[in-house]
Amino acid sequence: MKKVIIHIIELFHLLLALSLMIGGYIIPKEYIPIFLLSTPYLVIDWNDTDGSCWLTKLRNMVHYQSTDPNVDDEIENQFLNGIFRKMGLVVKEETFEFILYIILYASWLYAYVRFMKQYKIKIMPNKSTEYFVTFMVIGWILVTLPSLKKFN
Repeated sequence: MKKVIIHIIELFHLLLALSLMIGGYIIPKEYIPIFLLSTPYLVIDWNDTDGSCWLTKLRNMVHYQSTDPNVDDEIENQFLNGIFRKMGLVVKEETFEFILYIILYASWLYAYVRFMKQYKIKIMPNKSTEYFVTFMVIGWILVTLPSLKKFN
């Protein structure tokens, strides 16, 4: 019974991860606001002090029958990267997180653009705002993204 519960949790976890990665592109228009509001909360939970999603914690609690389990293998705390490793695709944890963040941000931003078009909200009301925002975004990318990726 324990293995069945673990498989259900893992399946739900996989579906949730896939919906976050591709949801912004395929979700019906009426659910875009829910997607836009829930995605940051899920990412914040995933990126809190312990670095694990609540579903990963729940799976480990069921597997080890403890509220604070000591995990045998650190891969068990990395759900998606663990799936890739089981398939034989070994990616460094930092690189995997970097790619995953880019995929999540792209999905969220696409949903945001769809939302703005649906309600006919102008993202950039005039040229000066467009130039300022473009400058800030490019500056943020040039400063922040290289610091996330550690070059050896």
